[in-house]
Amino acid sequence: MPSRILIIKMRYIGDTILITPLLKALKDGIPDAFIDILVNKDTHQMLADNPYLNNTWIFDYHRSRKRLGYNLKFFLNIRRQRYDTVIDLTNNDRSSLITFLSGASLRIGYQKRHLIRQRLFYNKIIDQKMKNIHIVDYHLKAAEEMGLPVLDRKPFIVVLPEKIRDIERKLYDYIGLKADEPFVIIHPGARRWYKSWPVEKFAMLADSIIEEYNIHVVLAGNENDEAVALKIRSNMKENAINMVGKVSLSELPSFVKKALCLIGNDSAAIHIATSVGTPVIALFGPTDWRCWGPLRDHDRVFAAEFSCRPCGHTRPDCPFGDSYCMSEINFEQIWPAVKDTISARLKRER
Repeated sequence: MPSRILIIKMRYIGDTILITPLLKALKDGIPDAFIDILVNKDTHQMLADNPYLNNTWIFDYHRSRKRLGYNLKFFLNIRRQRYDTVIDLTNNDRSSLITFLSGASLRIGYQKRHLIRQRLFYNKIIDQKMKNIHIVDYHLKAAEEMGLPVLDRKPFIVVLPEKIRDIERKLYDYIGLKADEPFVIIHPGARRWYKSWPVEKFAMLADSIIEEYNIHVVLAGNENDEAVALKIRSNMKENAINMVGKVSLSELPSFVKKALCLIGNDSAAIHIATSVGTPVIALFGPTDWRCWGPLRDHDRVFAAEFSCRPCGHTRPDCPFGDSYCMSEINFEQIWPAVKDTISARLKRER
């Protein structure tokens, strides 16, 4: 059995969260294994306090482009660890090279179009195309190929009690929100504009929640989402609390865990929510929700179903018009699910 394992996932925040079931499967199957992970800068915060990891390697993509020496030193440090197994979940040129240069006797990769690279850099190929299954199951194929049982397919983020207390203090200091006051998070941002539900519909939803339940609606996101949050508030009759840019990425899991539910586009936030056990109402457009949707029973997904989906959008606009995709998801479709989710959570907390 392997004793020193490196997993490579050099993608985005949500992608990093979705490898956590694999970490658990590896540790459950090989309890004495030393398990490290290599991820991009900032995404590592989603793995803080993960009980199945020994070390986290953080790759700074911007430094790597400016300084050749950074890459050489990084690759040499990986090789010095003497991993016997490397699992490459990234499938790009850099991750393939790191896998090969690691010197590991078992180098696991996934089926890809670059057959020459595939044959040169890996000695175990998993014959599975990601588009056919959920990304979590795609990752877990590595554990199954190693003969390990998979007992849990749910992603998770560890949130320590002290982090809950820290975010409670912050919410009280910023907006006067008491620890026992219920609230709903709306996360309107997305990595690409074409994954975003229209601001007018988010505004209608926020108004409806406040009018129906007389609870707080909190707008969340990073600094890039500030303009969207302001547009939502300007379209509202009621008053949503704007916390956009005020909660750091490291604080986001504890913040989301406090909420009754999170409503948002296909983005890292929905993966954070489902990973801390907070119910999600997720809105999908160009991405196939069957591969990327939240996985817990209380999560709900609403998708714009079109023949052109999934869409990678290599152009700066949509050939069918800006309102073609996500605007097809109507308020009337999701409102019953939002009510059911909030009502169930309020009943449980009383």
